[in-house]
Amino acid sequence: MQILSAIRTTVRQFLRDEFESAKDYDFPNDEIDLHIADCLVEISERRPYEFKETLTTTANSKELDISSIEDFIELDGEHEIEYPTGSEPPNYHNASIFGNTLRMIVDRVPSADEEVYLYCHKFHQLTEDTSTLSPQLEKLLVDGAVAKVALAWINGIRTQVKAATTSIAEVNTAIDTMTARISQAMDDLTSGRDFINKISHGGRPERDYVAYATRELGNASGYLSQSQGYLRELVSRLSISGVINSYQVWANNKLTLYRQDLRRLARARTYTEYPKS
Repeated sequence: MQILSAIRTTVRQFLRDEFESAKDYDFPNDEIDLHIADCLVEISERRPYEFKETLTTTANSKELDISSIEDFIELDGEHEIEYPTGSEPPNYHNASIFGNTLRMIVDRVPSADEEVYLYCHKFHQLTEDTSTLSPQLEKLLVDGAVAKVALAWINGIRTQVKAATTSIAEVNTAIDTMTARISQAMDDLTSGRDFINKISHGGRPERDYVAYATRELGNASGYLSQSQGYLRELVSRLSISGVINSYQVWANNKLTLYRQDLRRLARARTYTEYPKS
């Protein structure tokens, strides 16, 4: 029997997200547990946990309150209720359910505090203390959770693509600004060239224009560095596209296999009509 944390660890191993010191998980515990719970419901609907509940009768009433039965799905189609109990062969009977009230389909009128066995189908439980899953169902649960967590991660990559698109716009803006600064620097150099080898009155205009050009080139260099930073971020985000594609194919194949195995769990339900007596 594997408890919840053991199942979660196995899921991580398949997702290649094993624990490393000082490293955040790609898949938080609560996210994995959400998909585990989803698969647990799907498995329970096809191969439920079989359990015998014991209730007691009320005098002169064929009705039983079943609201206290946790995780109840339905009565077993083959054996629904046993009343009275302890006979050999057992006294099986049919029952009908409306809301939280079960009505025994029997001829006799019960007295007070008689035992009634209910053969129930319930949702499987998986906690840190217990599990109702067989090894076969544990494997199926892991397969389903791995596929669903992986596909959920791929859906989250859309955020990365959106951020990459934003980076493209930021690169274009930085390049446009850098180009404008370089053009201004060229204009300043051209203006300064006209004053070279000329006698100027009241200052050194050629030196001033060179200084202007130098400042504009410095500004252009800053925007170039900024655009290079955006480009590095863009390349980093988009370089994983090939990995994402292969990962999605792998996850879809896992989900397909899980669905196939899940369908094989479904058993033909049998319903037996018992005498009322």
